[in-house]
Amino acid sequence: MKFVIALVLLVAAAQAEDWTHLQRVSRVMPTDPSYTWDEWQEIMANQEVKEEENAVYEGTEPQPADAGVSHAAIHGRVIGGSAASRGQFPWQAAIRLDSVSFCGGSLISNNYVLTAAHCTDGISTFTITLGATSISSTQSGAITQSTRNKIQHSSYNANTINNDISLLRLTSSVSSSTYISPVRLPRSSQASQDFAGSAVRVSGWGRTSSNSGVSSTLNYADLTVITNTNCARYFGSTINASKICTTGVNGRSPCNGDSGGPLVVLESDGRYTEVGVVSFGANGCPASYPAAFTRVTSYLSWISSNAGIAIRS
Repeated sequence: MKFVIALVLLVAAAQAEDWTHLQRVSRVMPTDPSYTWDEWQEIMANQEVKEEENAVYEGTEPQPADAGVSHAAIHGRVIGGSAASRGQFPWQAAIRLDSVSFCGGSLISNNYVLTAAHCTDGISTFTITLGATSISSTQSGAITQSTRNKIQHSSYNANTINNDISLLRLTSSVSSSTYISPVRLPRSSQASQDFAGSAVRVSGWGRTSSNSGVSSTLNYADLTVITNTNCARYFGSTINASKICTTGVNGRSPCNGDSGGPLVVLESDGRYTEVGVVSFGANGCPASYPAAFTRVTSYLSWISSNAGIAIRS
């Protein structure tokens, strides 16, 4: 089986301070891997992340009571998406990497931002903006911090795209506001839930078409989770239990620049829970192909132990 997989990462042009000049670059896995099908299966099995079902990981900092609450009504670019309003995604983070590249992320507590390991790999300085929907203009209520404190998963593998998850510690705690508040993490009891068939929402400043540049405006799109078996028909054994996939509908898909951003599901209590971190997809972000995300429920123990967040039972 052939793999044509691009990690969605944006790299800036010479004028790094002007985010509207960000240009895209894809990291592509070989179309003819040196591993056989059986070898790929063994590699995936060895690196698969599994959590203890129904375990509760106690941390020092519980999530705020309003974690996962959207502070603005949903009025619905990510490809084929819609423009976000202020406060609609108060957990969304814009992350500039060493002033030469760009990713998304999500605020998960007043001290930590969750993102993808392929966004932090080889990067030392992170400039994080919270509370904004524009990366080309200053908005009231938005804040920006720079940090060098990253916690990248020690088993991240750029070739197999396993354990594609990282944490960034803010230099100072942020307080919740209309435009800034954490997204809720899943319960430990949801670790065995595959979410297949669930309606989910992805947000970011990534490309709004297969040949466009990064968007200056935060966009979002509604997608549907598919089974990993279905996703593996496109990406083969790269798909394992620690990944979650969506299928493009009506021309919607995450793309370059959305890396590290959140995939959220609206639960029955009216709050959003982050179930995925934008990881990779097919070259050109065709809407006919699935998009793959790091499955957050596979890393609840890792997040709790490294960020000191108590996971709900």
